Amino acid sequence: MSGVTKVELESVDGYALSGKAKLKWDEQGVPVVAEMSDSCYILTFNAPDEFGFLPGKDYVISTLPCNLYGGYRLSIYKDGLAADYFGVHQTVERASYITPIDLVESELAFDDPDAPLVEEERPELDATTTALLRQYQQNPTEENKEALMEQMGIRYDKVVARKKSKLRELEREALTPDLVDEMQEIVDEMVENRDIRLEQQFLRLIDPRNDDNPDDAWMVLRGVPEQDAYIGYAPVTNAEYAVFNPDFSYDAGKNNYPAVNIPIAQAAAYCDWLTAQDTSHTYRLPTDEEWILAAGHMPKDVSMNSGYVEYGLTAVDAYSQTTGACGGIDFWGNCWEWTSSVDANGLYIIKGGSWDSDRDDCRSEKSDVVRDGSQGYANVGFRIVRTAPNI
Repeated sequence: MSGVTKVELESVDGYALSGKAKLKWDEQGVPVVAEMSDSCYILTFNAPDEFGFLPGKDYVISTLPCNLYGGYRLSIYKDGLAADYFGVHQTVERASYITPIDLVESELAFDDPDAPLVEEERPELDATTTALLRQYQQNPTEENKEALMEQMGIRYDKVVARKKSKLRELEREALTPDLVDEMQEIVDEMVENRDIRLEQQFLRLIDPRNDDNPDDAWMVLRGVPEQDAYIGYAPVTNAEYAVFNPDFSYDAGKNNYPAVNIPIAQAAAYCDWLTAQDTSHTYRLPTDEEWILAAGHMPKDVSMNSGYVEYGLTAVDAYSQTTGACGGIDFWGNCWEWTSSVDANGLYIIKGGSWDSDRDDCRSEKSDVVRDGSQGYANVGFRIVRTAPNI
């Protein structure tokens, strides 16, 4: 590649790539690092002149032996812009080198190196994953599933590596400890629940259903065992709930606002009321995992009603970017949503955050916020699931 003036390598886990190393020899006579000082986990290489590194020539970065399995960032600087490549599942052994095996020059996205990190809302599947998915759909063997899951794992781990790199950057700036804590929590959750999230994504990908009626308010709930499960397009609104409970009162002009201040028992009663009127379907609250499947991962820079952007609730369709993986809306911010799942103390898990929540609390994967189901809350509403009745 021509015009490259600088290359930067980072161990996103903060492992030492260079430094003063004191060696010792193990039982096999192999030198190993005994002590380290002046260590560094970021290495920067500048071209010898303004013309950049020589195109077509191989360049090698020598480091200490280093475990880079959790990820590394390779940043390429060209024409004042930078492109980041994240590698995973590789380790630098003594007297050996690794290479960014899936780096494709045409896929590098160059941007202002000082620009804020903006993630795609839902990136498209890459060609390799698409091909493996098609292969599994045509021949759903365990071998083909393992190949697909391995590729999905690589993509997932690259996202984690990217977030680790952002975490290291925030730590270096040392100006925003609250953001450091928030990013650390995101990284920890992604690492801890890696297998669960990959299985959820796999179930979504192989679910063959299409929305049989795109004009109704029910969205396909992909990835759940019940093949007839659908979830509401939006939280239940004031107008919808008032049909069930004529005594329910709310401010004029707020028909399309989420219905709040409703205890679990009353939310369940609303579901039972819908079921009694519909001989073809059963209605209920979603579980914690069903809600996550419906919402999908919350884009980092989504515009939503949280963090006191608004001082109170808004209409359920006020923020178009709050569209979840299922196609429904208002999954993050505005109001929390009840689920039927409880914690060890019998308190009900709520999801999605509200207008007065921190953005971090709105993340789909966050499942440690609970409420007492026997009472209603001014910032908790609910969304419902529709299934076929058991015959």
